[in-house]
Amino acid sequence: MAATRALLLAVAVGLLAAGGTRADDAAGAGDSGGDGGAAAIASPASNALVVIRRSEPRSELAVSVGGSVTDQPGRTVSGVYVPARDGLQRGALELEGSWAPSPRWEIYATLNALAYRWLLIGGQENRHLALGSATVGSTWVPISLPRGQLDGGVFVRLLLPTSDEIPDARAVGAQVGFTFRGVATRWLAWYGGVSFRATRTWGSVATPVAVVSAEATQTGGSAAVGVAFVPASWVRLVAQCTGNVPFGRGTDQISPAAAVRFVNGPFAAELGVVLPLGGVGRSFGSVARVSWRLGG
Repeated sequence: MAATRALLLAVAVGLLAAGGTRADDAAGAGDSGGDGGAAAIASPASNALVVIRRSEPRSELAVSVGGSVTDQPGRTVSGVYVPARDGLQRGALELEGSWAPSPRWEIYATLNALAYRWLLIGGQENRHLALGSATVGSTWVPISLPRGQLDGGVFVRLLLPTSDEIPDARAVGAQVGFTFRGVATRWLAWYGGVSFRATRTWGSVATPVAVVSAEATQTGGSAAVGVAFVPASWVRLVAQCTGNVPFGRGTDQISPAAAVRFVNGPFAAELGVVLPLGGVGRSFGSVARVSWRLGG
């Protein structure tokens, strides 16, 4: 919890700093076509309701591939023993589309068209390929200062019950949050945000010991802060830290991430890595994303 409070404080300090910085030459960092640089590193292998949405409405098509590997020891959860597991915890191919009817509004949707796992659970191999999660949402950006000094808005995202990753269980959920970005100098942009989420699951889950009910309501929060260095018009170096706090079951988690993003007009490509800290066992994630901005 202390780490999460520190993230929230960092976001607030970033907002104050952005208001006091000069942005006479900021347009080169924030409006150079393609991905402006101040956009979150988001892997499709992560929880869709944890990701902070960007505060830059745009019409875009994107494809992402991401995966996370894990090495978890055996443990007991709510009186049920969960055996040790290691391997590919989740891999996903995600399709994303967004439409910006105006510079202040964006409507978007994501679909994990393929979700795959390949795990050793208690020494037994487990493979599963299925349709993954889908979300729809909207972002409104009422704050937009000249030359990219500061953009700020709110976003809402809904989780749809499309996932077949656990055959007899389904989930719906919602996320609401605040998102910000700004330009400090011609070569440095920043971004951040906070969000709250709630999910409802139902059905059942088969474990090696018994079939248990999946009926549950879970809530949580997340925060992110990041910076994008722009050494040249065609490349951004992005560093980010995300905090995830389940309000009920689960453990707090901090996830540092880094990415290199290449931009050529409306086209952008990104390679990133994520190192979750906290939670259960050890894990590591990566993501590759390509996007094409529509309408110039």
